[in-house]
Amino acid sequence: MLLNNLEVLHKSFGKGTVVATNGHYITVKFESTQKIFVYPDIFEKFLTLADGSVSEEISADLMASKAQRQRELDRKNEENLRAMTRGIVIPGKESIGTESDDEEGRFKNNENEEA
Repeated sequence: MLLNNLEVLHKSFGKGTVVATNGHYITVKFESTQKIFVYPDIFEKFLTLADGSVSEEISADLMASKAQRQRELDRKNEENLRAMTRGIVIPGKESIGTESDDEEGRFKNNENEEA
């Protein structure tokens, strides 16, 4: 997609012009600064075309990017689920003890305190 020389509006930086594209990044020159953003993600919340819209092509790129992120998330969740069913503990996904285990622990702590 050709984005060079497009006029854009950023929520914080204001009006700017796309001066370069490089793979998944775009460089926008604003009045007082120049910034590099991840494309197409920046168009999701912070950047629009100067007329306040987002073109159909940019929207399609956004949808494809979201779908790719969702596929990656689904794959990671599947891997975590498979690991958990094999008894492998994944950091941050440790199982929590049952209520009876918690009660037993509290009882033992109370016993120790009285001694």
